[in-house]
Amino acid sequence: MIKLLLNKFNNISQSISWFIGSVAIIFFIYMMVTGQNPNILIDWGISTLGLLFIVIFITQLILTLFCLVQLNQTEIQNTRYWFEFGLQVSNSISTIALTFTLFGISMGIGELSTSNLDISTINKTISKLTEQFSMAFMTSVVGLPTSAILKSILIINFEHILTKDNFSKFKQVEGE
Repeated sequence: MIKLLLNKFNNISQSISWFIGSVAIIFFIYMMVTGQNPNILIDWGISTLGLLFIVIFITQLILTLFCLVQLNQTEIQNTRYWFEFGLQVSNSISTIALTFTLFGISMGIGELSTSNLDISTINKTISKLTEQFSMAFMTSVVGLPTSAILKSILIINFEHILTKDNFSKFKQVEGE
């Protein structure tokens, strides 16, 4: 029991390390390309995507990475479970992205319907409207490609596990 808990803790910490390492690489590339401080990217992300989307997105991303680590370290009879689990979590990333897209559009339309449109308020109304639409579309721009990339990595990794001398063992386990 202790060994199982330590193994899970190790896999969780490995998933978080993969995530933090990826973020560090993204920040490095951002700094090299733009010459700006990563705080600007963080501020933009929070103001455009929203904190709730970012928290849900990061949680799902780390959970998908955990499934990938589990997939590579589990016994052959459990590989399909972690593969399917990882696919479901990565699919939920695209679902959340599209949900936030619809939410942002709804908020923008709601803002437009409750606004008093006259010469003195039109600029403020359009500013609020474009802010909501920006969040709406950026959640899809971030979420959908990330989901597709994670699904591709999971599928390729699962197929690699099946082909590297484990295919006959896997068929035996599935046939039982």
